[in-house]
Amino acid sequence: MPGPPPGNQQPPAIEDFVLAPQRVVYGLLSDDEIIGDSIRVALTIGVTVRSADAPIEVVHWIIQAPAQDADSIAGGTLPAISGSRYESSVTVTLSAVTVQTYSVLVYAVDTAQRLSGQARGALEYVRVFEPGQPPIVEELIIPDTLQRPAAGSPAKRLAFIARASDADGLPDIELVEFWNESSPGRRLAMCDDGNRRPCGTSLESGDVQAGDSLFTRTVFVTSENALGTNAFVFQAVDRAGLRSSEVRHAVVIVE
Repeated sequence: MPGPPPGNQQPPAIEDFVLAPQRVVYGLLSDDEIIGDSIRVALTIGVTVRSADAPIEVVHWIIQAPAQDADSIAGGTLPAISGSRYESSVTVTLSAVTVQTYSVLVYAVDTAQRLSGQARGALEYVRVFEPGQPPIVEELIIPDTLQRPAAGSPAKRLAFIARASDADGLPDIELVEFWNESSPGRRLAMCDDGNRRPCGTSLESGDVQAGDSLFTRTVFVTSENALGTNAFVFQAVDRAGLRSSEVRHAVVIVE
């Protein structure tokens, strides 16, 4: 194993760990995911790695059984997807027979062979579905009033931001969405992605920082938007299909 870093040089640091899903239920798996006494589980694993003194050489992920001194049952490396963000979708094979919770570890090594600390998560495997707690939309960060642009002027960007949480962890939130109360069939997804990937039908979410529980969607107000009050409804949905209470917010468009 590499030794401690020389002098005052700092090892890499890991933050913004994401593991999804964190719970696998046998009864909800498809036939393609069950192979005899084993199951195949698709996971998303990601971290942000900060390193001030040397470039990152590799970011490892490992899954271990709960028994002490157990060998890893799966592992690999995470590719860099954008700047200091490392993330991948991986498929692992687990026992379908034994109900247990697996440890998921991620650590980084820089080019000077200095090791970061470990990001740790838990992957719970159960046979029977037991819904947890629904998510919560805690706060909306949206202006109450917006001035409509004049005819011929560019559209104005408006960020809709919802702070959401889940007792089972932020990665358990499957979706945060909103809709105009007058058009409930047209729902727009909100994303906590750091604006790195498409969000719903939009090429960008406008989100500032990934994994900070602030789900964002940028909308545009043009000179053709009607004046008056628009009532919007916000809701979060977790991976078990549990829905938060609906939260409403009105935006008044003025001349």
